[in-house]
Amino acid sequence: ALFLYTAKRTGLDPLLKQIHCVKRWNAKEQRETMAIQTGIDGYRLIATRTGELAGIDDAEFTEGEGLPATASVTVWRIVKGVRCAFKATARWKEYCQTTKEGAPMQMWRKMPYLMLGKCAESLALRKAFPAELSHIQTDDEMQQADNPAVVITAEAQAEVAAIDAKVKEVM
Repeated sequence: ALFLYTAKRTGLDPLLKQIHCVKRWNAKEQRETMAIQTGIDGYRLIATRTGELAGIDDAEFTEGEGLPATASVTVWRIVKGVRCAFKATARWKEYCQTTKEGAPMQMWRKMPYLMLGKCAESLALRKAFPAELSHIQTDDEMQQADNPAVVITAEAQAEVAAIDAKVKEVM
C-alpha cells in the first residue's frame, strides 16, 4: 500500500520500471525491509513536471587513485522568478557498491564516473526539489547499502576520539 501510494504521489509508473520496491537486509531490525527506489530518470521526470527545473550541469569530478574521488552536480530551479543553483557532491567512498573484498562491483568498475555522477545529480535534485523527492532514493545512491559491514577497530575508534578532541580544542 505504501509503495502504491508513493508511486501515485510521485506520478511514476511501476509497470514502466520508473519506480520499484527493493528488499534489503536491515541489520538493526535483523530482517529484510522494503525500500522504494527510482532511477535518475524518475528524478528528472518529477523535477521536469514541476515546470521549475531550469537545467542540470554536467558532473564535475576530482580525481582519486585512477577513479573519481568526488562528483559534483549543480541543478538549477526557478524560485520566485529567480534561477537558483543547488549543488551537491557525492564521494566515491560513500557511494561505491563493493564486493565482500572491498572491490567495486561490475557497473562501478565499468563506468565509475557515470555511476558517481548520477549519485551527485540525485543529491542535487533532492536539494532543489525536496518536497517532490523526499522519502525516495535512487538505485545508484542505494547500491552501497548492500556493501559488507565495516568493522571498526579499537585503533580506529581511538583515532576518531583524538580527532574529536582536537576539534573541540579549536572550537
